[in-house]
Amino acid sequence: MIDRVLFDWAPVAIVVVVAAFFADYLLTHLGARASQGVRDRWSVEGSYEMNPTWEGQIDSRRLLGLRVFVVPALLAALLAAVRLLSWVGGELVDPAFFAFAVGSIALLQAPVLMVHAANLQTFRDLADPTAVEGGVRYRRWFVYSQGAAHLVRFAVLWLVLWLPSQQAFFLGGALACLIFARRLAQLGTVARRAAGLAPGTIP
Repeated sequence: MIDRVLFDWAPVAIVVVVAAFFADYLLTHLGARASQGVRDRWSVEGSYEMNPTWEGQIDSRRLLGLRVFVVPALLAALLAAVRLLSWVGGELVDPAFFAFAVGSIALLQAPVLMVHAANLQTFRDLADPTAVEGGVRYRRWFVYSQGAAHLVRFAVLWLVLWLPSQQAFFLGGALACLIFARRLAQLGTVARRAAGLAPGTIP
């Protein structure tokens, strides 16, 4: 059972989650810089970073900062705390709590890392001047909308995997993806209103 394996190998699971955070962060920097090399063919309105919390860090190209180390440390501490609290009076309550927590982070990072890989491949291909004719500039609201849809698709996948397995690991991933997808959808709505565009409007 996945939940029990994650519980028994908690230190490894925590290291993987922290590593995924740093991979996401570093790939965002690489993607942002790579996109500048093809900005005449591919560009996005506003920041390359979709999470407003990290926009300043990515746009400034500052690789190091206090937050970069505090956030993964907090994630590790949170998971460790959930792991410890799964024991009450020396008896195991349920390994599902820890697995749910791991899934809510790791299975949210998975689709994000896939997008990073796809973007880097796209920028590499676009570096060839014969790859495309003309260029495209994505509106901010459209990027948020696409990001939300991407996460919803993965939420459905995690739910499909949860149904037969009943593993909290997948349930945590589904919930996290849905929550963050809703957040991106809200940001998209705000961005669209800020641009003065109604759905179906051609600027």
